[in-house]
Amino acid sequence: MIDSNKVSRLNVPRWEAVYRCEIVPGVISIIAIHDVTRGRALGGCRMTMYENESQALTDALRLSRGMTFKNAIADLPLGGGKSVIVCDPKVAGKERESILEAFGHFVAWVNRKHDVYYTAEDMNTTVADMHVAKRHTKHIFGTDVDPSPYTAWGVFSSIKYAVDYFAIDLFDGHRDIDGKSILIQGLGKVGRKLCQYLYEAGAKVIVSDIHEDSANAAAQQFPGVEIVKPDEVFKIEADVFAPCARGEVINHNNIDDLRFKIICGAANNQLENSKIGLLVQSKGIVYCPDYIANMGGVCSIQYLEIDQLSDEVTKENIERTVRKMLGLTFRAGFRKNLPFNEAVDHVVKQIVWGKPKENHGFSNQIIFPFTSTAEPA
Repeated sequence: MIDSNKVSRLNVPRWEAVYRCEIVPGVISIIAIHDVTRGRALGGCRMTMYENESQALTDALRLSRGMTFKNAIADLPLGGGKSVIVCDPKVAGKERESILEAFGHFVAWVNRKHDVYYTAEDMNTTVADMHVAKRHTKHIFGTDVDPSPYTAWGVFSSIKYAVDYFAIDLFDGHRDIDGKSILIQGLGKVGRKLCQYLYEAGAKVIVSDIHEDSANAAAQQFPGVEIVKPDEVFKIEADVFAPCARGEVINHNNIDDLRFKIICGAANNQLENSKIGLLVQSKGIVYCPDYIANMGGVCSIQYLEIDQLSDEVTKENIERTVRKMLGLTFRAGFRKNLPFNEAVDHVVKQIVWGKPKENHGFSNQIIFPFTSTAEPA
């Protein structure tokens, strides 16, 4: 069991709850629960190293908020949360097992009073890892489903829809992805499967990965796939850029170098900040919000593991939802003249919280009559 004295609740405004715990000596875990308006929070557990603990907390907060939005825009009865384990993701054997068992205890502790947070595999964690954590908590999804192929399917569906939607402006009316050049950055489980979907659809696929063996394996499996070195990614001109590795890949260092028509990938937090989204839009590049494009994984957990739907129906549901939500986002962008990274926030906030309330059942003017009429300097 987790020693309660080792758990601290962090004061983070607008988050439902954020907990920090040293789960084993030298290994910190953070569980961030952003919002439970639509239901219990669901968000995966990633295992990685950070430069410092503050960076780990920032990552957990951003990702948990992203899960609130992703689950809502996927029309799932779930809130948003995320967990991180701060350690070398290559840890193996008994040491890895001990960390994951302790993490399971931590998840159980967070849910000790009522069900508020469920987790699943994420970056550098596997289905097998989740089985280890599940020895000590029931609050684990994804042990019967590998969400990676469905995440890739969602990205594939998003690329197809974006190409179709903007075909007249960007592709002379050619609406199919057949023949389109698509650069995939990152060939993990999601990127590799996306490569397959695009290749089979007739796209001209270009790949890049920091691990040379991964890129070579993809080129061997899919003859004709072009390999680009990681430091040359932003020297390439392509119809679609699909970032499927780490976040903040589009930033102030490379914004002037982008030669893509569409950005649509599986990575979380692809933009360094919201201002980058405005610059991307100003360059005439379509950004497909990450938490729409990569929603397929969390959808697969709901559809396959909870609702017990078939693989075929799951894929149909994912594609239909992706098209619906991207359509809402693009239309909101046009109606309100917003970059698409801001337009999607406008859409999803109404889904989660409804229209902004102007009257909360009280009047500040009545409660504080003198201050409201003459605010102090």
